[in-house]
Amino acid sequence: MSETTRRDGGGQPGDAEAEAAAFSTLAYLQRVQAETTPVLAYWATNEREWATWRAALTPRLADLLGGFPAVRPPLDAVVTERVEEAGHVRERVVFTSEPGVRVPAYFLRPKNLRPGQRLAGLLCLHGHGRGKDDVVGLPASAKDRLRLRALRYDYGRRLAERGYAVLAPDARAFGERGEDGMGCGWAMAASLLLGKTLVGLRVWDAMRAIDYLQERSEVDSDRIGCVGLSWGGSHAIWTAALDERIAATVVSGAFGQFGETLIAADECPCQYVPGVLAVADLPDIVAAIAPRPLLIEQGIDDPIASAPTVRDAYARVRGAYSLLGADDRLALHRFAGGHRFHGRRAFPFLDRWLGNSVVYE
Repeated sequence: MSETTRRDGGGQPGDAEAEAAAFSTLAYLQRVQAETTPVLAYWATNEREWATWRAALTPRLADLLGGFPAVRPPLDAVVTERVEEAGHVRERVVFTSEPGVRVPAYFLRPKNLRPGQRLAGLLCLHGHGRGKDDVVGLPASAKDRLRLRALRYDYGRRLAERGYAVLAPDARAFGERGEDGMGCGWAMAASLLLGKTLVGLRVWDAMRAIDYLQERSEVDSDRIGCVGLSWGGSHAIWTAALDERIAATVVSGAFGQFGETLIAADECPCQYVPGVLAVADLPDIVAAIAPRPLLIEQGIDDPIASAPTVRDAYARVRGAYSLLGADDRLALHRFAGGHRFHGRRAFPFLDRWLGNSVVYE
């Protein structure tokens, strides 16, 4: 008989399953993940320990993202277009993120703003799709219009008409910033060659967007929130965890644990941060937002995370908020439906914590 022994079905029960698992890259990675304990998983038992834990976590996260520029150059912001819609005014603005990098965005405010009135500001971050145009409700076709309606994607427009000053930027590789043909996967892979991550580049741009909001005369710089759907929700998590100027956050369709959301599922490479699970899981990063107000909304039928995963992850975040005496600042809205923005609890949540007392819509 040759060196290769034929089994012809005569192996022990389970041999085929074991061999298939041994062939599987997914099974291998899931096994490694199960054997990995993040060194900065949330562990605090009192406020002093929480402060120590967070002070250790956030610089590690920034390093994993590839680091941030040491200097913030002048924004050199310009308004290139101004359009009056039925319930709001929309401006196209462009500002500097880092030397040689410009960010196009839409700035929206209520149409009937009183002279000298200062509004709460909202950074509205988009997910996959057409970038800032989705968030402010600018479809390019009938198909786009149907998609925006199905996902309730125009939360930026609706929040502006509710009384907020809204900034909706294009993230790198989306919208006007994707016209060079470099999409998410290519941009992420190329960034890694240079020790950077697409998540980190986008978070830095979001921080600079907050700088811009703080410069606007219509905005109360102490009342700035962040809202995002899907990748925009992940973008909001990372930004709020690392930038304490964000006073309230709404995360839609982006909550769970990395093992299920990014290992067991085939997601866009732009969301991956090399080595993050050796340091922290997603609920640990979310816990770093505490005690600032946070609402997580997620459809019951959203495939991004199972009900047990959402429950376990939320319990970990709830522990941080409870420890800091901030239970009332954390909320979870599980609504009937799939992967979309909802808003029924999100809008009044933002009103409460950002002090928006004038609802225009």
